[in-house]
Amino acid sequence: MSAMASTFDIIVRGGWIVTPEGLRREDLAIADGRVAARLANLAGDASQVIDASGSYVFPGFIDAHVHFNEPGRADWEGLGSGSAALAAGGGTCFFDMPLNSEPPVLDAVRFHEKEALAREKSHTDFALWGGLTPANLDRLAELRDAGAIGLKAFMSESGIASFERVDEPSLRAGMQAAAQLGLIVAVHAEDNSLAARHTAEKKPRLATRARISHRARSRWNSLRFARRCRLRRRPAAHCTSCT
Repeated sequence: MSAMASTFDIIVRGGWIVTPEGLRREDLAIADGRVAARLANLAGDASQVIDASGSYVFPGFIDAHVHFNEPGRADWEGLGSGSAALAAGGGTCFFDMPLNSEPPVLDAVRFHEKEALAREKSHTDFALWGGLTPANLDRLAELRDAGAIGLKAFMSESGIASFERVDEPSLRAGMQAAAQLGLIVAVHAEDNSLAARHTAEKKPRLATRARISHRARSRWNSLRFARRCRLRRRPAAHCTSCT
């Protein structure tokens, strides 16, 4: 990659750049938020020069699905601590889900509320998902205009009372609106009624099977320990099996 200008915003000098072809000892220049040049002994100036001698220079990764639960549930995982952990692992950007904040991101007001907190607290770049529920089908356009990168819907119970699951008609209407708005839709696609019915059918049998499995395991462990005791010529009655 050749330089198109001699003045850059940032130059990273002397590092080992990790590329698909392998390691390269080169300088890397950044202008307007993009990689502008990558050369050994790159000529030019920058307002910031980073000495990366002895270090590896990796592309950052984007985590497109995180739950940094602000406002309302920062004790679960907040924007500050979550983005710091992301940065420590090499991440440079996250896309935050809309449901675990309280209230959830279902309209432009709540979107901008979370956006302001992220600008204040985040250590990395970020983007925000908006929610898709039966209650906000008329607010999807304003979420798009506010900057939502897409919409998230649950066909099953979300676990958050204020973030309703979609039924088939509301999901269809939401997806049609999203298509017109140019938004993608991410769906937790477990059918709620189907999951509930199969859970009710299977739960008694699974509980019985678990009890049988526990008894069989306990019996096997007792036999195994008794055999060990016999091999060691110790009284079997002195052996204890913990399961």
